[in-house]
Amino acid sequence: MAMVYRLALAALLVTGLAGCSSLFFYPMKPWVQNPENQGLSYEDVVLIHPKGLRLDGWWLPAQGPVKGTVYFLHGNAQNISTHLGNVQWLPARGYNVFLLDYRGYGLSEGKPKLPEVFDDIQLGLDWLRHADRTQGKPLIVFAQSLGAAMATRVLGEDANDGAADCVVLEASFASYKDITSDVMKRSWLLWPLRWLVVPAMPSRELDPVNQVAGIAPTPLLVMHSEDDPVVPFRQGQELFAAAGQPKVFQRLRGGHIQATRDPAVQQRIIDFLDRHNCAAAPPAPSSSPPPANPVPDATAEPGAATDAYRF
Repeated sequence: MAMVYRLALAALLVTGLAGCSSLFFYPMKPWVQNPENQGLSYEDVVLIHPKGLRLDGWWLPAQGPVKGTVYFLHGNAQNISTHLGNVQWLPARGYNVFLLDYRGYGLSEGKPKLPEVFDDIQLGLDWLRHADRTQGKPLIVFAQSLGAAMATRVLGEDANDGAADCVVLEASFASYKDITSDVMKRSWLLWPLRWLVVPAMPSRELDPVNQVAGIAPTPLLVMHSEDDPVVPFRQGQELFAAAGQPKVFQRLRGGHIQATRDPAVQQRIIDFLDRHNCAAAPPAPSSSPPPANPVPDATAEPGAATDAYRF
């Protein structure tokens, strides 16, 4: 047992010397699928960082009239191919989607670490703000877990005021040091090493809880599962409490970043975007005379409940 402790301590010391932010990133290079496997049209997009780094992403065009564009930022593990299921429903609801792989993930070059990955998120944001393909429609940032924590930092900067029209954060943590401590507390082996590792985590000034107020007055939806086994529910509550208005908090049920597979949760996100003007109005219908004998809608039920969401 003493040997196990010595090995764990040595590994942590080496990691600390290399930069402990690397503990937050678990990239995977190979794709496990592409959007065509899910019946979606897509385009591979390559963005060139000012220093020459190539970042890869997917563009999923909206089906039908475009309501807006969603910039999706995934969590800390794998790559866009494994996170596709969280957003593949959006094109059918009228939204373009741009999924970005940070440096070191998928086909993107480089090695992920903080604060450099913030530049990757900024690069994707700048590209979308100036891309003709967005057609001037609303731009929504939807980010999950570590992606949500990093997006909060980028969107909270003064230079990005008004860069997004709506922001949706799911399963974000409030603090890098606090989430590290929480994870280590769950292991009897790592518990006694918190004093060494936690102080070496990214500084408090990078914490989402200290940046989220800068997103206001952009409408913000914070979602977090009460059952989240990875990021404690209270961290989502803490992040929401620090945010400015307008903001909405949505309690979820189920595992970590799994809720958007539920059609009820999908509808709640769409409703939030509709209420906060992040859905472009559909084109005006062409003028045509009404039918001579209109047929009543047999499925309409006066007084039927319209808020039947399952959480």
